[in-house]
Amino acid sequence: MRFIDLEDLKPRIRYLLEGLNEAQQAVNQESDPERRAELLVKYRSRWTACRDAMSELSHGKCWYIECKNPGTDDDVDHFRPKSGVAEEPAHPGYYWLAFEWTNFRLSCHRANRPRRDSSTGETGGKAGHFPLVDQKDRAWTEDDDLVKEVPALLDPTVLSDTTLLTFKQDGDVDLSPEHKGDPIAEDRFEQSRQYLHLNWPTFREERVTLYNEIERTIDRGAKLAPFGLPGIHAATDAFQNILKDLRRLMHPSAEYSMAARAYIESFGHEWWIRDIVLRA
Repeated sequence: MRFIDLEDLKPRIRYLLEGLNEAQQAVNQESDPERRAELLVKYRSRWTACRDAMSELSHGKCWYIECKNPGTDDDVDHFRPKSGVAEEPAHPGYYWLAFEWTNFRLSCHRANRPRRDSSTGETGGKAGHFPLVDQKDRAWTEDDDLVKEVPALLDPTVLSDTTLLTFKQDGDVDLSPEHKGDPIAEDRFEQSRQYLHLNWPTFREERVTLYNEIERTIDRGAKLAPFGLPGIHAATDAFQNILKDLRRLMHPSAEYSMAARAYIESFGHEWWIRDIVLRA
């Protein structure tokens, strides 16, 4: 999960804001739940119109997983669900945020849609889930204070949330070591792992492939590396290319770039990884 700065999205969708605001006003003014639901369907194209800009912002990657999904349109997920909350059956949904662009997250189908993981028997997918650290703080109307809510799901638009995750050699997402023992962090990680399908088998397999690629590249680099930083001026072109290859895997445009960083950091005992690749 790489940090997404929503302020970088606003200029890209500025021309859509008037239509989003108009649709939101119509929904807010409708008190009948059934007619309100009809309006959400009627104006759906106004939030899906943001999809291309959201995808451009993340280099075509799901904001939750960092995977690319050629051949499918990612979902424009409502971080606070618009039509009901799975954890509170009586909740009407955050309908007053249905067209609020800061509530949108670009999600692949596996992270957003309910699916059963046959390898674990566990059903996940964000869908209408929006658990809170403390359920009593939930906003039920547009007049309630959203600031009181602390989402249990990790949010890619919150920088501190993205630091809670690390990655293991077997492809699993894990809680960063510095947060182990923190009951709130552990609960947020566990709920995010399940409801965002962070360890869906395909994601795990692709991260294992990435780790193996990094390990092979670093093995080659270790054979070509000069003895210490002063010798870098005489480094071969092949070694310089290895440095660039590793940096490329951590670039924001690369799939699973944060996993790549975690994997490369695990080889920090190599001076050239520590002093060049991770510092460049």
